[in-house]
Amino acid sequence: MRKLIACALVMILALSLLAGCSGGSSSNSGGSSNTPSNSSSNSENNSNTPPASDSSGGSSSTPASTPTPAYTPIERDVEVPDSPLDLSDDSIYFVVIDGVKFNLMDITVKDFLNAGFYLDEDEDFDENTMVEPNSNIGNTMVGTSLYKKGTDGKIFFVPVNRTDRGIPVKDCEIQSVLFNTRFIRSLDVYTVSNLSLGCTEEEVISVFCDDHEDIGDVSLTFVEDTGGFLNRYFRFAKRVDGTIYDIEIFTNKRVIYDWE
Repeated sequence: MRKLIACALVMILALSLLAGCSGGSSSNSGGSSNTPSNSSSNSENNSNTPPASDSSGGSSSTPASTPTPAYTPIERDVEVPDSPLDLSDDSIYFVVIDGVKFNLMDITVKDFLNAGFYLDEDEDFDENTMVEPNSNIGNTMVGTSLYKKGTDGKIFFVPVNRTDRGIPVKDCEIQSVLFNTRFIRSLDVYTVSNLSLGCTEEEVISVFCDDHEDIGDVSLTFVEDTGGFLNRYFRFAKRVDGTIYDIEIFTNKRVIYDWE
């Protein structure tokens, strides 16, 4: 009887030791033991969650940044005029942004601000900054960014003071406007004859025809021939397939440099 009791105690002790060893091995199997065991929910989110066993480095546990959506041009019919555009006509130098038309020959920066736009906040100036006589604001090539409130898009423009006194940025005229597929995002922008980003090289030529046309390898430029420095132009940068990805409208409102 004592032998049976002793054997039973030995078996119980052996089983408890085996259970203890089994528990220890699972706790040392790695960090995965701390992961919730709701495998059904994990499998549903598998496409969005990096594998826990990925040992390629810490970057695997960082969610990938959301890529910027590609610009999708709004399809509109290009209006081909009966005769080539007259580049001396003030009325063709305009841009329409989200349904609001801005005639670049008649407006100031204030007109953009009143329509819900704001200047690049990273610049060292604002709408009330005084601009020296006969000078520009921003980079001399592209000017500064002009953002539309409530959107993620922007255009570039060059404010200019052509007077003989200092004036605030908001009272400056517009030297040029540029818009590009990389930055336009959700804005709906077009210019004369409904030409916009995403149109074709053939459509641009059909509007301007061959008069004042200067075709390079990467762009189409149509320049008003004034016989002097104060000319105006439209420039359309094109991809290899002929689609337009960048449009610049340049007025004759510019700084006059004294080269002497």
